[in-house]
Amino acid sequence: MTAVLAGFLTVRALCSGPRGWCRHDIFRLVLGAGLGVGLSSICYFLGLMTGIPGLLLELLVLVVAAAAVALRWKNATCPFCKIPPRPSPDRTLVAVLVATLGLLLLSDIAAFIATTMHSPHGGWDAAAIWNLRARFLYRGGLDWHDSFTELVAWSHPDYPLLVPAFIAGAWKLLGSATQAVPIALACFFSFGLAGLITACLATLRGTGQGLLAGVVLAATPVIYVQGAIQCADVPVGFFILATLAAMAMAEHFRESSYAVLAGGSAAFAAWTKNEGLLWLLAFLLARLIVARRRLLAPFLAGAIPVLAVILLFKARVATSSDIFGPSGRVGMLARLMDPSRYMLIVHETMKHAWEFGPLLISPFLILGAYLAVVGVQTDERYRAMRRTSTLALLFIAGGYFATYVVHPNPLAWELECSMDRLLLQIWPGIVFSVFLAARSPKLGPARAGSAPCSALAGVIADESQLQEQKVN
Repeated sequence: MTAVLAGFLTVRALCSGPRGWCRHDIFRLVLGAGLGVGLSSICYFLGLMTGIPGLLLELLVLVVAAAAVALRWKNATCPFCKIPPRPSPDRTLVAVLVATLGLLLLSDIAAFIATTMHSPHGGWDAAAIWNLRARFLYRGGLDWHDSFTELVAWSHPDYPLLVPAFIAGAWKLLGSATQAVPIALACFFSFGLAGLITACLATLRGTGQGLLAGVVLAATPVIYVQGAIQCADVPVGFFILATLAAMAMAEHFRESSYAVLAGGSAAFAAWTKNEGLLWLLAFLLARLIVARRRLLAPFLAGAIPVLAVILLFKARVATSSDIFGPSGRVGMLARLMDPSRYMLIVHETMKHAWEFGPLLISPFLILGAYLAVVGVQTDERYRAMRRTSTLALLFIAGGYFATYVVHPNPLAWELECSMDRLLLQIWPGIVFSVFLAARSPKLGPARAGSAPCSALAGVIADESQLQEQKVN
């Protein structure tokens, strides 16, 4: 609870907000809770490194953020609330979307609970990496550092510590290593994805587009199954989505403070898994190509403090990685020159992308078809973000491809074990980018007796068009 409050107050301190609660605080709350988890994990890690209790550092962050919010209280405003209310031609259809989202989330909750009951300690990665590392940090005392050794190389002691450090810190606060903590953390990141994308796109593109995006994520059961087995790729997906959402807010409302949060989110992805560092570099490169230096300074201001902690961890604690360590460099050139590896990666990527999700057809293809049918909206306020998100996702996909090419493990086994999880990392970002870029269906306003799908499209079109006309 301390972490959630610290994160939310940090977001409110950095960004404009009303003196009371408003509906847009849902976005700030979900984003702040995710950032709060990251801040809490950093406080615990720095506490281990310095001997200062991590809880004391976390309380210091909380006090500073609360003081900053109090100082801004008099002049606090919310740029989102300046948008006039958007009348809907048929609120019943918006209620249908809400009900659909609710029913899907109920089924996801059932799947999450069933999987958790079957595997309360999570899957292999959770037991062998994240929860194991958390126990080392919690029970290691002054010798916690000794657990980062090549003797347990199978547990990847080079992996960053956002998940295990947060869990260990919560255990320290509770006084016992209860499995409820990693389960609760997995639950937040799994369901926080739908909350974050819905709240952000409802603000930027209208309630209809936000709800549709939320429905798409809620209709992706792999998120909730992988979340229930406490897979760290779900938090990576959350921070990738948070990066795109916060930067889109910064661009649209000209609020540079949201770019600070985007930088922090990208860096927290890197503090979660090594692939997150690839995301940070991919997004930064895409941003430089598309927008050059615009919002670059606040983005780096949010990322650099977290990056400093990552560098401290890599330099003082972590072991060498299995890819770029001494054993990984052996035969790397031969792997780079082997064309069969490239063909196998392409084949397996197409196979896993087609089978991703519960439908008989690839959800990636469905999203592509949807975008082709409705077209790309031409609003200038979204142009830079559309290009940035597209390039960043292409860059990280290319980075995944290159990593597979040089990876020392048997390639077929590595692809089978990890491809779905890498797709899961970027799926929320892809959904966000599609619904940010897509035009609203133009089938006209809802009329009495009209077909449900036509009426629904009318609601979405009307709300999104009003949004585009009334913001700036």
